[in-house]
Amino acid sequence: MNVRVRLRRSLFLFMVLAGYMPSLQSQNTGMPAGMAPGMKVPGYVILSSGDTIYGELKWALKYVENNPVEIKFTAENGVSKDFNATEIKGFGQNTGLLPETEHYVSLPSQKKGVLVFMNRLIDGKITVYQNRSSAVITASKPGGKVEGELRIRIDGVHFSWIPGDRLYINLFPGISGDVALSFVKDYRIVEYNTHFTSYFVSKAGSPLVKVTKDEYDSFFSTWFGDCPAIEDEISKNPDLKSFKNFMIITEVYNKLCK
Repeated sequence: MNVRVRLRRSLFLFMVLAGYMPSLQSQNTGMPAGMAPGMKVPGYVILSSGDTIYGELKWALKYVENNPVEIKFTAENGVSKDFNATEIKGFGQNTGLLPETEHYVSLPSQKKGVLVFMNRLIDGKITVYQNRSSAVITASKPGGKVEGELRIRIDGVHFSWIPGDRLYINLFPGISGDVALSFVKDYRIVEYNTHFTSYFVSKAGSPLVKVTKDEYDSFFSTWFGDCPAIEDEISKNPDLKSFKNFMIITEVYNKLCK
């Protein structure tokens, strides 16, 4: 085969793939939480003083207990500096593949007590961090469903989970129909955060506790049992107590149980 023929075939293959890529992206525009960006992405750092500086960053690919400990940051004024978890309070990154910024907080690692950056999935009275050593739930189920994915609509007392759309929580249960009085979270964030078999969790600033799929039943009543609004939700939808709905019930708790 001569060079000209090979070039024509290569060009044809490129054109086919280029036309196909948009359909792939429309099917899956997200990415698993906590993925290291391979190139610089928009983000910010929170200095020890509490000041926030915006710019671009990438991970230095240094880890302790599978958590990142250093990033390479370039501020908007062009000044570059490497920051580790002992120097700043945290950072955020926006890869453009998730509909919101990922937030990382400097915290002691669970085994060695070394400061690392932990991916904060949910912030509130109950704060949830990604366990980067956790297994990912990907086992296929009959009918093409994937275990852990939330494909069934849930209409609760004070919230609605709409697959392919959003999680909606009415912040003022006595008032309905006003979007300004609601909390809305993109469905992609909830679904991707649900793909893990364990998390690190803190309630009202308490030390982190590892919550696993196998031990979730005993955890549930201890952490969610102090809120009448959650009792109402469970009465209407008992399946909310299952591990697959951990992210949803935590969001509801944080918004309704102050």
